[in-house]
Amino acid sequence: MPTLAAGFLTLILALFQGAAMASNLVTDIERIRQTDKSDQIDISTTVQSHIAAGTGRKDVERRLQQQGFTLHEQPEAADKTRTLIAVRKEKGLIASLGFHDEIRVVIIFDNDKVKHASGLLIYRAL
Repeated sequence: MPTLAAGFLTLILALFQGAAMASNLVTDIERIRQTDKSDQIDISTTVQSHIAAGTGRKDVERRLQQQGFTLHEQPEAADKTRTLIAVRKEKGLIASLGFHDEIRVVIIFDNDKVKHASGLLIYRAL
């Protein structure tokens, strides 16, 4: 009986871990697009749930790159903050015709820690 309980616990932990790994920024944004077909959607709340204030710059950059974002660092502002713009084009079946979704994430860093994060999901057409 203890072996059965241990096996069941292992299965539950594996399922939980898989669900946590499947929930990433891109997946959550794709879910938003399934229900909202607007040309431009504010996804800041979703971005902030994945990129919390105080998170280190290197960690944020690594996670965004792992999810297919292209990073564009902006010049340092007068107040010494740095802005990073991360862009990912979602390519669908008709992407070859020039239609696609663009995920645009803007992150402001202060002393290499996230100060603010925001984002937009933009439908691009010819």
